[in-house]
Amino acid sequence: MDLSKLPSPFYRGTIKAIILDEHQQLLVGAGEESNTGWEIPGGGLEHDETIEDCLKREIMEELGVEVEKIGQVAFIYRGKSVHGWMILRVAMPVELKSTDFKFGDMKAAKFVTRDEFLSLDFAADEGTIKTCVDFIWPPT
Repeated sequence: MDLSKLPSPFYRGTIKAIILDEHQQLLVGAGEESNTGWEIPGGGLEHDETIEDCLKREIMEELGVEVEKIGQVAFIYRGKSVHGWMILRVAMPVELKSTDFKFGDMKAAKFVTRDEFLSLDFAADEGTIKTCVDFIWPPT
């Protein structure tokens, strides 16, 4: 089956974690493959999985730490996967129990400021996150 030919309105649903430190810096991660670029932690929502369970699973798979708290939906953004289908991303604030990362699906992570965030080279299918900068850091 050619997945790039999926009919509209097919979307892959993903849940993304907006993790800010005490300095209001955002956590971004780099995938296992060297050329993927930066991304927001999180991933695909599985069938029969709650949003909260998805975030807990993805954070454990990527960063090797547990989630302390999950907030309400902060914003939603779209993009196109490297496979050609549309992705609908739901971003939610998350607090971690620890930042002592034991990397799994991610090879690196760092906290960035707003300006650093805007200058990052994001993964091709994650680049639309930059349009949400004012949701992550609301103008004062």
